[in-house]
Amino acid sequence: MIRAALIALSLASPAMAQTFAPFEGEWQGEGTLALPGEPAQRFRCRIRLEGTRLSGHVFQGRCATQQGGRSFAYLLREADGGLIRGENRGDDDLPEEIEGRIQGEILRLGDGAEGLFEIRRAGETLHFRLSGEGRQGPTRGEAVLQLRD
Repeated sequence: MIRAALIALSLASPAMAQTFAPFEGEWQGEGTLALPGEPAQRFRCRIRLEGTRLSGHVFQGRCATQQGGRSFAYLLREADGGLIRGENRGDDDLPEEIEGRIQGEILRLGDGAEGLFEIRRAGETLHFRLSGEGRQGPTRGEAVLQLRD
């Protein structure tokens, strides 16, 4: 059921370490997911963003409702002009590539269509938002995540 929203995801050089710094770590939390024609439901996510020795950042996670869940994994790299490009390293059903930008403490990535993924750092929390267009219509999810120890 959250497939349409996760398809929206479909989800460093030393200079990049500073760019991604506000988002690095392992985060978990919950919020709500709205599917077309259904009441909003509890939405739980765990995500991890960490630098690699391969000049990039691994972005992976799992989000779920009572109806089911979905995992994702992307390798993010900075391209010319500050563009962030992500390469799918997991699910074949998710987009092969996503791209976006970091502006301050907001990371936005999309699939070039209707899908959008956003992480916004606010103090000690991350505000996680995703949206996508599925067969049934628009899907929207939002969750507040806390850094895990």
